[in-house]
Amino acid sequence: MTFIVKTIVKTLLQTLFLSCLLVQLTLAAETRMNVRQTGSMLMVEGQLEVPVNQTTAWAVLTDYARFPEFVPGLNSSRLLEERNTSKWVEQRGTVIAGQFRMPFQGVVKIEELRPEGQPGVIRVAFISGPLKDVQGEWNIKPGKPLDLSYRMQMDLMKSPFPPPLAVTIIEQQVRTWVEAFAHEMQVMKRKKE
Repeated sequence: MTFIVKTIVKTLLQTLFLSCLLVQLTLAAETRMNVRQTGSMLMVEGQLEVPVNQTTAWAVLTDYARFPEFVPGLNSSRLLEERNTSKWVEQRGTVIAGQFRMPFQGVVKIEELRPEGQPGVIRVAFISGPLKDVQGEWNIKPGKPLDLSYRMQMDLMKSPFPPPLAVTIIEQQVRTWVEAFAHEMQVMKRKKE
């Protein structure tokens, strides 16, 4: 390649890298986190405004087989069973928080609730594996932009994480999940345009 072509390619790659970094920094800056602890019960909620419609948000949140494509640390996500609004999904991966790594495998029971036919709430209950008994809930609130939130509740006495790090690890996981799903929703929106 000539010097000019190499320079153009290098500039395009740098621009692409900086654009991706800017998107990540923008998402991180806008994610609102709420952490509350009452006794051994911990509740962590992450909330983010996403410029997509409810249909796009719901499509991303319920495409369980595709989660490993965009959720950091998730290696597989497989639908095991489906009955009415309930689904059972097996997931495998690694919880990653800084230098901490913990492999996991477990089954999640998911309840998809669509009040008045509109995408709305997805309840998550970890029923096996190291996160057994952890509860979660995705909420989609319509608007421009849409308000996306995920709330996780865990009894720290049953936590698989080292006690001094548990709150930080859970907060980081919730933030990562909200930002990963919000980013994928925007990617899907751009593909449809």
